[in-house]
Formats: sequence, structure tokens, C-alpha cells
Amino acid sequence: MPRNNLTEEQKDFIRKHAELGGNALAQALGVPRGAIYQLATDEKFSVKKGGKKIEPHEKAISRMVKGYSSWPKNYRRYKKELVERDGLRCHYCDVLMNYKEAQVDHILAKARGGSDAPTNLVLACYRCNNLKSTLCYSCPEFRNAIT
Repeated sequence: MPRNNLTEEQKDFIRKHAELGGNALAQALGVPRGAIYQLATDEKFSVKKGGKKIEPHEKAISRMVKGYSSWPKNYRRYKKELVERDGLRCHYCDVLMNYKEAQVDHILAKARGGSDAPTNLVLACYRCNNLKSTLCYSCPEFRNAIT
């Protein structure tokens, strides 16, 4: 069973115009975005707007050159700064935690467009962090669950 139903002409078009981005390509070709992203994943090229094919060993180099910081790498630094800024209380339910229990949470989840900026980060207890997941702080589902 084929992974996608793209013709060779469509695949060539996607490869040549990948820098337009997955949404624009899907709209131009009239195909589902998933098929475009699947092709890009299978053939290891980027369909991000302005993207290009990056080999695995080049990723590390491009991150160092651009000053790219990945979230897990700086987790300890962010956590330490948040403890100094806010103390060891859960931002949502105000429970007192120890350092090991405290988790870093995005106020506006990255899935909803949030960033790793310190102004978007808070400390949360395990329970609140898991309840919130990708919900927003003011979402009724989350607010009702923590009260």
C-alpha cells in the first residue's frame, strides 16, 4: 500500500518548491497537507517556508551557527531561573513543591503558538502540568479541573 497518492509530477513540484511551505504546496496542488509532509519526511527534506534539505550532521552545525537552543538542553537553566523568579510554588494551584517535583510549563503551549521565552514559562506541579497539557490557562476545562 503506497504511503501517499502523489504523482511523480506532484512529487517533483514539491521537491523543487519546498521552500514555499507545506500549506502553500498543498493548496497549489490540491492535495492533503499530510501527503506533502509524509513525502518530505520520507525523503528527508524540509517543507517549512524558506526551508531546505538538511542532512543530519548539518543540523548540529546549523544550530551552533545560528545560536539555536533546543528546549531540553536548556531545561535546567530555565528551571533554575524560574525558581529564583517565582519560588517553588505551583503557578496554577499554589502548592509548595520541592525542586525535584517542580516542572517547567508553557503558559501558552507551544502547540498553540507559545514560545520558550521566560515570560511564557512558569513552574507547575506534576498534576497541573499534566491536566493543562496543551490547553490554555483560561480554558474552562483546565480551570474547572484544578479547582
